Order: sequence, then C-alpha cells, then structure tokens
Amino acid sequence: MVKFSDIKPKIENLTKIGEGWRAVVYRGKFEGQDLAFKVASEDIHKHPIQKEGIILQQVNKYCIGPVFKFSGEDFIAYNYIEGKPLNEVLSKNNYQHLITQLLDQSFILDTLKIDKGEMHRPYANVLVDEDLKLYLIDFERATKSLKPKNVLNVIQFISRGLDNKEDLIKLLKIYKFHQSQENFEKLKDYIFTVICQKI
Repeated sequence: MVKFSDIKPKIENLTKIGEGWRAVVYRGKFEGQDLAFKVASEDIHKHPIQKEGIILQQVNKYCIGPVFKFSGEDFIAYNYIEGKPLNEVLSKNNYQHLITQLLDQSFILDTLKIDKGEMHRPYANVLVDEDLKLYLIDFERATKSLKPKNVLNVIQFISRGLDNKEDLIKLLKIYKFHQSQENFEKLKDYIFTVICQKI
C-alpha cells in the first residue's frame, strides 16, 4: 500500500495547515485537485486515520464531511474545504440557517449509529464556507455506537445560558430513548421557537 512519502514529491504547493497529536494535515494540489492530506504522525496512529477514511466514505453518501478521495498506508486524502470555524462565522443573522444544518447532519449521524465526538463544542471541527454551507470535519475520534449523542451534544452547546430547561430536558429524554425523525423534529421546533428568540 502506498505511503504519503511515496506521493509527496508529486504534490504541488504542499503546505502544513494543521497538527494534532495523531496526525499532521497538509494542503496541496495533486493531479489537478485541491486536496487535504491527513497523515499519521506515528505508526501507532495509522489505524485511527484509516478508520476516519472509512467513516468519511460512509457519511459522504449523505453529503456530510469533506469528500473522500483516496487513502494510503498512513494517510487519507479528501477535498480541501475553504472555510472558517463555526464560532467565527455564527451570528444572529445566520444562526438558524447554520444551526439547522448542524442539527440535521448530527441527526443523520445518529441514524447511522456514528458518534462523532466533540459535538458539544463544535468549533474548529465544523467549517463554514462563503456560501454558508456547513461541513463537519475531523472524524478520527468517531465511533460506532448504539446510542450516539450527536444531536444531544449539539443541543447542549446551543442551550448554554438558557434559564428554564425543563421542557427541553423532557424532549431530550424522549429523543434519547427513541431517536426518531418525529422526536428530532420536536426538538428542532423547540430550539427555533424558544432558544432562537433569545439570541
């Protein structure tokens, strides 16, 4: 299986754009495509990177995440997203539009039984492009789960500072017990009729 070092000489304008404890992320042009490359920083981190590639291919079917292109022994490659972190873009004017996308994508992940992780603080791992299209990125911590908490965690993020949460807690308990479309829509209705009015 090909390694990143094998294709690195063929990548034009290669630039490091991010680094974590598991991987380094680069941007570059490969065969005419503007791509991001997530490369395992050590051999022990190859598996999580490969797992992220598999999950990306699953969620791409539902228009979630950056578009997966290919992978190698120690890296994955996907379309580079020109965007800003959610917390730098979110405002009163675009709040409902962006939060709707965030909730809808989170619900799809719940139905796929994928718990992305870190959805209670969707900052650097959620990008928004100039057309206000929202992208979930960084799936390396994602896991399969019978009871994923993507929607629950996003609502935890949204409802910070809300004084009276009794009705919301009831709706959350119902959704947690049965993650149906109907229960999700009730949560969304509450969010946009109660919480959005307070922004």
